[in-house]
Amino acid sequence: MSLPEISIRRPITTLMVYIGVFLFGAISFSLLSRDLFSPISYPQLSIVTPYENAAPEEIETLITKPIEEAVGGISVLRKVTSISKEGLSLVVAEFGWNQNMDFASLQVREKIDLIKERLPRDAAEPIVKKNNPFELPVMLISISSKERSPIQLREVARKWFKDELEKIHGVASATISGGAEEQILVDVDQAKLRASGISIVEVSDAVGAANLNYPGGTIKESFYEYLVRTLGEFKHMEEVGQVPVKRENLKGSKDPRFEDMNSKDPSNRLVLLKDVAEINRSMKERTSFSRFNSVDNVTIAIQKQAQANTVQVTGGILKRLSDLKEQLPKDIQVDIISDQSKSI
Repeated sequence: MSLPEISIRRPITTLMVYIGVFLFGAISFSLLSRDLFSPISYPQLSIVTPYENAAPEEIETLITKPIEEAVGGISVLRKVTSISKEGLSLVVAEFGWNQNMDFASLQVREKIDLIKERLPRDAAEPIVKKNNPFELPVMLISISSKERSPIQLREVARKWFKDELEKIHGVASATISGGAEEQILVDVDQAKLRASGISIVEVSDAVGAANLNYPGGTIKESFYEYLVRTLGEFKHMEEVGQVPVKRENLKGSKDPRFEDMNSKDPSNRLVLLKDVAEINRSMKERTSFSRFNSVDNVTIAIQKQAQANTVQVTGGILKRLSDLKEQLPKDIQVDIISDQSKSI
């Protein structure tokens, strides 16, 4: 019998088959995760080693070659390529498609641990990262304002959006680009340094040593133990100028004001940072620029977690954005640049 004849003679059976197919599709549609690309394990590992203020030749000799020699001993390795540039060493190890990348990553880390002592002390610890070219941001959000400066706009993005969006289930990170950041600029006067007999290294060390919080031990009482901390971090710009750079001994000075001083009690004068430098509030050099519709903005790129459902994650983001818009100042404009769930 043909299929049409069977369907006509057994209508209930045919109806049950169609209902079963429909239920199977409905259950699959609701339970299976939907994504733009299928999850794959890309057979490539990157070994990143920062080494600040080092020339490419030093990077290649001191860091890149030792890492290449260590990683090259792995049996399942197919190819090793490297890039040595100012302040950074990048070594890329490629494996076969049938290779377990978790096991390969463990082998690479074991090889690097064996040569860590040979690397420069000032270099940062090598970082092994898995590469996946399909890990695109699930959503790009634009934040703009006609009334706020780039510094204020970036601060709004950090306080209002970044922290809130990273709390959403399935969101791995929210990266901010564009805008500007504020900094305290210490402009040293070379003439004043020479007159005071101070080197620029002493100024740098003094500022670095002052802007720190130190543990001060503990105080024990009958049933309690209190942690003591020495707070030294700057809270106001005026505190930076009060950092002592050097102590001058005024004993034996030719200045008539100090002639009558008792030789047993030499007077010391502190040379403060504000005596040899000007402290100003300024803007950091901008390394990234972001514009949307020819208007300066701040862009937030949202990455989802590895096994998270893109459609559910973007739905949670949109819901949270609608709640935030009700609390934001009226001059803040929020736009969705791209939404990966629409393509899905």
